[in-house]
Amino acid sequence: MSIIATPLGWIMKGCYFVCKNYGIALLLFTLLTRLITFPLQIKQQKSTARMSMLQPELKKLQKKYAKNQQKLQEEQMNLYAKAGVNPMASCLPMLITMVILFALIPVIYGPLTYVSNIDKDKVNQSNELISNLYTVSTEVHSNDTTVTDLIAGYEKDGKDPKEELETLLKDEEKYPNSAKALDNDTKLENVVDAFVLHNDLDEFITNEKYFSQNLIKSRPELMTFVFAQDLDGEYSDVLGIVSSEIEDFAHDFNYDFFGIYMGTIPSIKSITCIIPILCFVLQLLVTIVSQHFQKKNNPDAVKMGGSMMIMMYIMPLFSLWIAFSYPLGLGLYWCYSSIFALLQTIVLNKIYTPDHVAELVERDIAKEKKKGKQNFMQKMAEAQMIQSGKDPSEVRKAIHEDIGDDYEEPKKKSKTEMKDEQRKKLNEARKRMAEKYGDEYDDSQD
Repeated sequence: MSIIATPLGWIMKGCYFVCKNYGIALLLFTLLTRLITFPLQIKQQKSTARMSMLQPELKKLQKKYAKNQQKLQEEQMNLYAKAGVNPMASCLPMLITMVILFALIPVIYGPLTYVSNIDKDKVNQSNELISNLYTVSTEVHSNDTTVTDLIAGYEKDGKDPKEELETLLKDEEKYPNSAKALDNDTKLENVVDAFVLHNDLDEFITNEKYFSQNLIKSRPELMTFVFAQDLDGEYSDVLGIVSSEIEDFAHDFNYDFFGIYMGTIPSIKSITCIIPILCFVLQLLVTIVSQHFQKKNNPDAVKMGGSMMIMMYIMPLFSLWIAFSYPLGLGLYWCYSSIFALLQTIVLNKIYTPDHVAELVERDIAKEKKKGKQNFMQKMAEAQMIQSGKDPSEVRKAIHEDIGDDYEEPKKKSKTEMKDEQRKKLNEARKRMAEKYGDEYDDSQD
């Protein structure tokens, strides 16, 4: 997803530059991405309306060819070709929306990577430091002690705490996880320096009040902001071991929305559960409104059975699960997206009524006829007929008969005719170039 996440990060960076608040930047980002994909939404709406118009004909075909599935598929394909409808076209906008959603996850997880201008190697070093601090802290606690107690013991015995900690953390028997993580002198030195600077750092970093324990190892970048903004900055200088740029950015970056930290994983036990619940309610509302317009615009549509009702709730339930599984920023984006989707659904259904779509279909068919081009479904129908050993001209003839036009199968050109036509086009191009630059053109060469 990084290929898509990078340009999304540029957009997010611009949005944050305007408002200086990540929660509001998400709102601007959602608006921009919705505007970018709006033409696809229009295409989806037109395709859905066209499909609704075909429902009565599709029902007739299903009854007529109930015992002949191959013939049913052929006739359905011909029907789609005549109407210029691609039944899969409505899936594209949804697919693009999902791609944007999942590509946005690393952007929300990694504002240092995607929003800041800090060198990415420095960001990776900072992430590695935080992850290693957590690894050592949990392993020290699993040995029923703390870094404070270890250092106090070394000082009591007159030993150098730094040297002793380095020796201890390289012990593959007592501290296998730490020894594996700190596999070079630089990593080891950075971690030990941080612990010597703050003896109780291990207790701070393993405290669920400040750090999300399921994120600090997998997504340490989010925890950078906890170091930068904790307890009036008591531990903020830990980041200075790697880069002061990161510390400055983390201090200045507004990763809150109405006082709620966007990197928080929602919990049913806290006020953060409001975002996932809103995700579910808004997505459900979008689904209900869409179904309302579908029934209104197509009364002859098949009534929803039990399986269709289940499908209706899949997306809202999926949004609920996603919002509870990832940082609040993603859930907030989904809420924004659902609000815009709801507005788009209402506006588009008011504009693209069945009557208006019928007019658009006729115009599209007329344009395709004028250009002499076939739509996607016409090509598919012809391919299917060729495969079954039939003449594809039957499809073309049926389409023209439906729009009240005489059909004549185009005559195939010979090689000589094709060469003459190409020569003529080339000479016409030369003549235009000569006229453009004021040169004389000798048409005797034609």
